[in-house]
Amino acid sequence: MLRHLSIVIVSLAFVPPARAQQNLSFEEVDAAGAPQHWSFGGGDVTTDAAAAAAGGRTLRVTRATADGVTRVTQRIPAASLRGNVSEHVQRVRLAGFVRAESAAVASALWLRIDGPRGPLFVDSYGYGREPTEETAAVLVAGGADSSEWRRLEIELPLPDDVDEIAFGVSQRGRGTAWFDALELVGVATDSRPPAAPAAVRYVESALTIMREHSLRRAEVDWAAVRERALAHARGAVTAAESHLAVRFAVRELGDRHSYLQSPTVTRALQTTAVSNARTGAAPTAPRGRRLGRLAEIDVPGFAGGTPVEQVEFAEALKNIIQLNDVDEVCGWVVDLRQNSGGNLWPMLAGLGPLLGAGELAASVYPDSRRVGVWYRDGQAGFGDYTQLRVRAPYALRAPVPVAVLVGPGTASSAEVLAVAWRGRPGTRSFGAPTRGLSAGNRTFALADGASLVLTVAATSDAAGRVLEGPLVPDELVVADSGRGTRSDGDATLAAAVAWLLARDSCR
Repeated sequence: MLRHLSIVIVSLAFVPPARAQQNLSFEEVDAAGAPQHWSFGGGDVTTDAAAAAAGGRTLRVTRATADGVTRVTQRIPAASLRGNVSEHVQRVRLAGFVRAESAAVASALWLRIDGPRGPLFVDSYGYGREPTEETAAVLVAGGADSSEWRRLEIELPLPDDVDEIAFGVSQRGRGTAWFDALELVGVATDSRPPAAPAAVRYVESALTIMREHSLRRAEVDWAAVRERALAHARGAVTAAESHLAVRFAVRELGDRHSYLQSPTVTRALQTTAVSNARTGAAPTAPRGRRLGRLAEIDVPGFAGGTPVEQVEFAEALKNIIQLNDVDEVCGWVVDLRQNSGGNLWPMLAGLGPLLGAGELAASVYPDSRRVGVWYRDGQAGFGDYTQLRVRAPYALRAPVPVAVLVGPGTASSAEVLAVAWRGRPGTRSFGAPTRGLSAGNRTFALADGASLVLTVAATSDAAGRVLEGPLVPDELVVADSGRGTRSDGDATLAAAVAWLLARDSCR
C-alpha cells in the first residue's frame, strides 16, 4: 500500500475522465492475469494482487534484458477528453503511481498527442533517470527509495487538430516495475490569467528563433502561432512554466523533427552519452560479427557525451572494420535498423573507411545554400570544418560490396547515413522505408538553459537529390517490419546476404 506519500494538489479546472478510457487501475484481467483493454509487447506484462497502490491489483512489468523498452498502451479519441464544458480544453494530463524494484529500472508514464502538424511526445522517467526533455511537468512524492510508490504527472497541449491520444507506461532496464491508478484528464485554462511578462518574453524569444531559422518558416502563420502559443501559456510565470507553450509552437512548424529539450537534459547530454537524446535510453556499443565470408556491423544511435566519448564511439566502429578487413571477407552488412539517430559525426567518422572519401550528402537551406557532408582521412566534416576525427585513420585494403539495412527504426542522422551510401559503388539497401526525419537539426540555447533542437535544413544525397519523407530502400523486404532481429531468420538480413554472395568478389 502507499507509504510516506504526500501529493501536491493544484487547483485546476478539469474535464471529467473520458468514457473511452478503460481499466486505468488494472483491476480487469484476462485468464492469464494480464490487464484487459491494454496492448503491450516485449517483457512480461501481468497484474499483481499483492502490491497494489490502490484497489485490488496493480500492473507489473518485468524485463529480463537491459536493452529495449516495454510499452503498455491504450489509445482513445481526443474528443472524449474535450467533453461538454463551457471552457476550452487546451491541455491533457496523465498521472499515476509508479514503483520499481531498483534504481536501475527506468519506469515511466508516457503520453503521445499526434495530428496533421506532427506529434507531441512525453516519456517521463520516474526512477533511476532524470525526466527526459519532453517532460512537461513531473510531480514526485514519496521517499528517495525506489521501492516507494511515487506519483508522476505529465502534461501536454491538446491542439484542436488532434484526433487521437495514446498513453500508458513504459519500462527500460532489467528488473520489475509496478504501475497503478492512472488518470487521464483534459484541462481547461481559459480562466487563468494571461502569462506574466517574463513568461511572454521567453515564449517570444523562442518564436523569434523559429521564425528566423526553421526549415519551414515560410509556411507558418506566425501571428496565429504566437496568439495560440500565448493562450497555451496562460497562468505561466516562469520560463519552466512556459515550456508547454513552446512545445505547442514547435509542433506547429510541422516538420516532426524539431523539439524542446529541457535544461536538465541539455546539461546531462554535455557529459553523458545516450543512444537517443529524446528518450534518454542508455548507449549501446557498436557490434560486429562474421557471417561466413561476410562481416556485419550493427550501428546504434549515439547522442550527447563528452568529446572523448564521441571519439571512442567512432573508434569502436573503425576498429570493427579494421579487424574484419581480411582476405576471406568478401562483403559487408551495415545494419542501421535500430539506429534512431543523434550525433552524425561519430558515426560518419567511424564508418568512413567503408563509405570512402568525398562528399557523401549535403544540407540544403531555405535560401538554397548547400553545405556538404564529407569524410576523408579519418575525419568527418561539414562544409569547411572538420567535426570529428578518429585517432588514427584507416583505409580498406580493397573496395568491397556493402548491403545497408534500414527500416522504420532508422531515423534522423541514421537516415543521413543511409543517404550517404547512395552514391557508393557496389552498394544496395534492403528493408523497409525509414522514419522520414532526415532533415538537419541545429541546437539553439534558451535563457533558462533549455534548448530548441530545430530543423533548419533538408538533406540531399551526393547527386543533389533532396530527400523528402521516408527513404525507400533499393529492395523492399515486405515480409520484414524493418526492425528485424540479428538472427539468421531475419528476412532483411537474408536478402542482403544473398545479394552479397552473388557479387563477383564473393564467388
